[in-house]
Amino acid sequence: MKPQHRPIIIASMLLLALTVCAAPSLAHVEGHMPDSVAEMEYRILLEFKPNKFETRVKLAFVLMNQDKLIEAEKEFKRSLVASPDNLQAHLGLSLLRLKQHKINAALEMIKKALEIEPDNPEVYLNYGLILEADNRPSEARQRYRDGLAKLTQNPGDPEIEHDRQQLENALQKVAEKLTKTAQDQVN
Repeated sequence: MKPQHRPIIIASMLLLALTVCAAPSLAHVEGHMPDSVAEMEYRILLEFKPNKFETRVKLAFVLMNQDKLIEAEKEFKRSLVASPDNLQAHLGLSLLRLKQHKINAALEMIKKALEIEPDNPEVYLNYGLILEADNRPSEARQRYRDGLAKLTQNPGDPEIEHDRQQLENALQKVAEKLTKTAQDQVN
């Protein structure tokens, strides 16, 4: 090996080691890496640690974002085999079913997610989205309200505030839809 190539090889090995050893939560920060790059990153991580269901779920979400729905479904299901009560896998499958316009299957998956974590506001947000897709805006509005009611702890927590903002936005949109429907019925 030529001496001038050593720094490049060492840097490459360090980058690979950091990628493999990095916590899955550090990988693919939304908005900072294209999904195609994240897909490769997760696949590499899974080569070294194939039983990391958290990484597998993240890969499934990235695949779903890229409309690779069959592959995403396989990854979500593999995650559920490793961890049957994995909330993110259930949420992911419910959104995948929604994307496939399989509303009944989406409702089935979101109900399982609700059984797993009945206090998780993200479950209520997704439940509401599915109900809206099923043309049930009044029920969706109630799910969004239920989700907001779960957000009484840790005010100021960025994750909680993000959930609150998403639920409030969804609630506002469905309220506007309901108001417009009521006005249309009057006219």
